[in-house]
Amino acid sequence: MYDFGAILKELRMSHGMTQKELAKRLNVSNPMVSKYESNNAFPEVETLRNIAVIFNVSMDTLCGITHAGSLSVHGLSESQRQIVSELIDRLRSADVPARRDESADLYRLIGRIVTELVK
Repeated sequence: MYDFGAILKELRMSHGMTQKELAKRLNVSNPMVSKYESNNAFPEVETLRNIAVIFNVSMDTLCGITHAGSLSVHGLSESQRQIVSELIDRLRSADVPARRDESADLYRLIGRIVTELVK
């Protein structure tokens, strides 16, 4: 069963944030955050969006929707998204690279990932 309050509380606590701190960031009262976490109130869409931004999660995550086998690129730059997409395409095309040059291509792609992530 979907439990928005438990999801919100887990996110808040995993980020070391108090209800008061979250309330301030969302521009709502402390009791309102408590109501969200106890499922006695549900935030408006704009507040949900702000929660997603604060905790760097998707709206799907906040709504308890999981996508088995999917990969979120939320928060990545366009170049990072392109690298992830290319890596996924390459890995799907063969379980094990058949030729040495294919292995080298994968290593170059992994090198691009590392370079992008240390920017």
